[in-house]
Amino acid sequence: MHPKISVIFPVGNRETFLAEALESILNQTFNDFELIVVMDGPPPVVQAIVSSYRDARIRNIHLPLNMGISNARNTGLLASRAPYIAFMDSDDIALPDRLATQIAWMDAHPEVTLCGSNSIKLLPDGRRINMRYPETDGVIKARLLLVDSAILHPTAMLRRDFIQRHALRNDANFPRDMSHRFYVEMMRLGATFYGIQEELLLYRRHAENVTQDPTGVDAEKTRVREILLPVYFPELTGSEYRILLQGLCQAVQFNFDEACHFIVAANKAMNESRSLRGEDRNALRQILASYRQRVQQALQPTQQ
Repeated sequence: MHPKISVIFPVGNRETFLAEALESILNQTFNDFELIVVMDGPPPVVQAIVSSYRDARIRNIHLPLNMGISNARNTGLLASRAPYIAFMDSDDIALPDRLATQIAWMDAHPEVTLCGSNSIKLLPDGRRINMRYPETDGVIKARLLLVDSAILHPTAMLRRDFIQRHALRNDANFPRDMSHRFYVEMMRLGATFYGIQEELLLYRRHAENVTQDPTGVDAEKTRVREILLPVYFPELTGSEYRILLQGLCQAVQFNFDEACHFIVAANKAMNESRSLRGEDRNALRQILASYRQRVQQALQPTQQ
C-alpha cells in the first residue's frame, strides 16, 4: 500500500520488446515498488501481453484512446503514490540493480532532486556501446543546452514531493524533446541533478524509435533553447538570442554578416561568468566554443 518507488511505464502500440522491458522491472533486486503501466490506447495484442502478468505490484491504467506519450507520462505522475518516481520505456531493459542503486544513492543524498545514470546502447545487430552521461549538477545543467546527452530519461529517478509542489507535467508540445523540456523546468524551479557513473539500463535502438526520424529536430530543439538562453545569458539582446538560436542548429547556413554576428554573440555569452542556476560556466563555454569553431571553419572558404 505504501511502496518506496513508483515506476511509470507508458505502453502504446509497440509489442516487440514489451515483455522483456516489463520483466526487467519485475525482476529488480529491489522490490518495494509499484509498476504503473499506463495503457495508452494500445491494440489488443499489447493489452494481452500486459494482462498476462499476475503481479500485485502492477497497477494498470487504461486510457480510452492513444493520447500520446506526454499524456501517458502525466497520467502516471498523477497516479504515483511513492516518495520516489522512476521512469521507464517499453522497449528498454533495466539492469537488475537499477532501482536498488538509485534509491540507495537518493536516500544518502537528500539534496539531489533527480538522478540518472550511464547506460549501454543496444543496437539491432546486438552490438553494445557504453553511453556516458555527465555526473555533476553543473555539467548536467550546462549540457541541457545541447537538448540531449544531459540525462537519459529511462534512467531518471526523482522525488515526488518536488513534482507535487510545483505541479510539474510533461508538455505535449515537445513530442521529441519533452523530457529535456521537463528537466529545463525542473532546473528553473531549483532542482539539483546527479548522474550515477554506472550503467543501469540497456537503451535499445531500433527502427521504431521516435528519434530515428530527423524531421523537425532543429525546430523543436530551438524551442527548448528559447527557454534556456535567457536563463543562462540574461545580458544578451533579442537579436543576439535569435542569431545564437540559428547557430546552434545542425542545419545552419549563414552568410558572412550572419556568421560574424553569431561569433560576436557567442563571445558575449561566453564572457558571462555568473552561475545563475548552478550551471557549470566552463562547460557552457566549451559548448559555445564548439559551435563558434564550426561557424569560423565555414567562414574560411569565404575569406579566401
